[in-house]
Amino acid sequence: MSADARVGLSVDDRVGLAELRLERPDAGNAIDPAWVSAFRSVVEQIAVRAEDGGDGRVRAVLISAAGSAFTVGGDLRHFAAHREDLAAELNAMVPPFHDALLRLAELPVPVVAAVQGPVAGGGLGLAWCSDVVLAAPQARFATGFHLLGLSGDGASSWWLPRLVGLRRAQQMLLQGRVLDADEALEWGLISEVVPSDELAARARSVAVGLAEGPTLALGRIRALLRDASETTLAEHYAREAREIVACGDTRDAVEGTAAFAERRPPEFRGR
Repeated sequence: MSADARVGLSVDDRVGLAELRLERPDAGNAIDPAWVSAFRSVVEQIAVRAEDGGDGRVRAVLISAAGSAFTVGGDLRHFAAHREDLAAELNAMVPPFHDALLRLAELPVPVVAAVQGPVAGGGLGLAWCSDVVLAAPQARFATGFHLLGLSGDGASSWWLPRLVGLRRAQQMLLQGRVLDADEALEWGLISEVVPSDELAARARSVAVGLAEGPTLALGRIRALLRDASETTLAEHYAREAREIVACGDTRDAVEGTAAFAERRPPEFRGR
């Protein structure tokens, strides 16, 4: 990885775990055009391998970050330097950023985030796309868009009402309520608070555990949960029926049912 890399990718082929790592610690992993380009490229690489049915398939994703901040969100120095043409600059950055976030949200494999420090603005979108969010005690969650005269990105206005309810979403987006790790856990924004010195190991353990699971089924569960609020109950019953039938035609389902009958741990392969 080059010294000026913004976002890195490593893959542990033994378990099919891809780690997307934010690598701009000197700037708080702030999001600028180069960051967006690198992020989009890494997500696309992960998506290609997650959708591959072969032995090299990515079966889970871990998002982590270098430095004291997970990400401070948009690079305000960059925006200030382009304040006379800010709308054009935002138009160049936000759509491709959102394309990558949507790709991440729709991956057919579980995503885990290890939030070791503050996360703000559009950077919150990485947490919203994750199925399991582990945070260190010093993590802070802030939108901050109202301080800049901006309406926001990263789909916080879509995710927050679903995660915490409308009134709490209004507090964060309209009034700038900042949550510490314990409050984020109480509100349902994160899954677990983990001591700082245990966060990396705990996050990897959770991600590996998911990667070793029936990832074809987990991907379908992920999609069902994400889309549930957008469908009627009748539509959801029908979709659940289609998905469980599709799962029944996988080797993992054969293995899972056999292992249960034989009273042994299953050995899933994500097929």
